[in-house]
Amino acid sequence: MLVVLGFILMIGLGVPVGFSMVLSAFFYVIMTNSVSLTFIPQAMVSGVSSYTMLAIPFFMLVGELMNSSGITKRIFNFANCCVGHITGGLGHVNVLSSMLFAGMSGAAVADCAGLGAIEIKAMTEEGFDTDFAVGVTAASSIIGPIIPPSSPMVMFGIAAGVSIGSLFMGGITVGVIMGLFMMATVYIISKRRNYPRHHKARLREIAKSFFSALPALLSPIILVGGILSGFFTPTEAAAVAVFYSLFVGLFIYRELKFDDIIRVLINGIENLGLVMLLMSSGKVFAWVLGMEKIAERTTAMLFNMTGNKVIILILVNLLLLFMGTFMETNASILILTPILMPIAELIGMHPVQFGVIMIFALMIGLLTPPMAICLFITSKLGGISFQRAFKAVTPYYIGLLVVLVLINIFPQIILTVPKLLLGSSF
Repeated sequence: MLVVLGFILMIGLGVPVGFSMVLSAFFYVIMTNSVSLTFIPQAMVSGVSSYTMLAIPFFMLVGELMNSSGITKRIFNFANCCVGHITGGLGHVNVLSSMLFAGMSGAAVADCAGLGAIEIKAMTEEGFDTDFAVGVTAASSIIGPIIPPSSPMVMFGIAAGVSIGSLFMGGITVGVIMGLFMMATVYIISKRRNYPRHHKARLREIAKSFFSALPALLSPIILVGGILSGFFTPTEAAAVAVFYSLFVGLFIYRELKFDDIIRVLINGIENLGLVMLLMSSGKVFAWVLGMEKIAERTTAMLFNMTGNKVIILILVNLLLLFMGTFMETNASILILTPILMPIAELIGMHPVQFGVIMIFALMIGLLTPPMAICLFITSKLGGISFQRAFKAVTPYYIGLLVVLVLINIFPQIILTVPKLLLGSSF
């Protein structure tokens, strides 16, 4: 337990999570003399030598490529034609755009950085308060990792040994419900503040925007269809998404330039370095947790406190929400999965349901200080203070927490689509 306490102390002192995990493992080996020190680099190498893990850098590249190739602008225009006439206008467009973009990038930060700049500018120019524009942009961005494809789901699938395809399918319904709750919030606020809306688009306008956005909209269909048909694996789907994004940007929309590709690759390499460090150090830290029997001790502690499965489930959700507020999502998944998965299994929760719940709860942390990376990005884009951005996003917590409760109580929300689409392989 001293090693775990040392890890928590290093996190509190501001030591990066990846280094904290490696140092904890190093001190554990020194103190216990259980294995040779050469075990640490060997385990770190094995932690990143997974074929499945290749999907993560590819999906990272997809988001960057789509933000540079004109895809985000066309998605926004199509969404505007579909829902811009509802009370709240561009607020609904904002949410629907994020849902569509989620089917391509699978990353909340990519949504903020790409769509966010377009959405906030358009909303403020049309008369929406900047705070409102920033709030709905930040809230809608966390739909990205819920609707497939999703980098956090790939990470959880690797850590828990769960089918990534099943996790992808399990997130579809949850992402749609999230979007509906956010649109309801937008409607209520817009009705109260009398925000503008567009005229109802004619069929010709909808058709024109649809065909303009069609190459982008085909991306999730190709990815999900390819996975379901068995034509390619989720990892291969990520590679297909990269080449498809390049093709659309270079030859269809012709807005992707050589300089953009270089910049995207540089950003991708920087982000990949962080993920690789987390994965490699997470492998070593997971070994320490296993040697110290942290999962067994945590399970025993919870069941000694109470045998009520509902209370245990509440405590697990509170822990996930808390961890999401101050720790990067992938790091939280790597640390918590080996501890919480045995608890989920003991209370009879399906691994796919638990995986989606974990990612959903951690996504709420992207909106919650002190981490709140989506709030930092959108407040910067809107030119307002972080405090104002946090106040603007608070109404959306109600819907998000309601959805979190629903997916805990009703597993069918998550499991129905995988059962229908994957059948016996689920």
